[in-house]
Amino acid sequence: MHVRYAASARPVVRPRWVWLAVALEVFTALGAIPVGAMLLADPSGGTAGLPRSWIESSVFGSYFVPGLYLLFVNGFGMLALAGLTVRRQWLAPWLTGTLGVGLIVWIAVEIVVLPETSFLTWTFLATGVALGFLALAWLRVAGQLRLW
Repeated sequence: MHVRYAASARPVVRPRWVWLAVALEVFTALGAIPVGAMLLADPSGGTAGLPRSWIESSVFGSYFVPGLYLLFVNGFGMLALAGLTVRRQWLAPWLTGTLGVGLIVWIAVEIVVLPETSFLTWTFLATGVALGFLALAWLRVAGQLRLW
């Protein structure tokens, strides 16, 4: 039996430096999953050590919605993306850029909404920026994007 694969089903080129993206995706997931789970279990933020006053006056009112995003997008989403990247799935470079920008937006909202930032805030902002640039370079090398 002869099986034909669509062009999109072919493995994408994965330069060695893309392993940095995998490490950043796993790092983000490992930070996001436990905190997201804590925020869902206790939307007041007490379990995660976050003051309720930081979120009460925001559009969210509690940490439940941020907990959902943190758990499913920055947590499980990044973990799934790391798996897609390892498997060289053709969509991986695009999702690396998308979730990298999503992480940047997440941190920007955090900076605007919360009265204090920490070292981790800036670390995850740098992680999002790095994922964005890695995605652009990867798409360029893979011939899926022509910017320069």
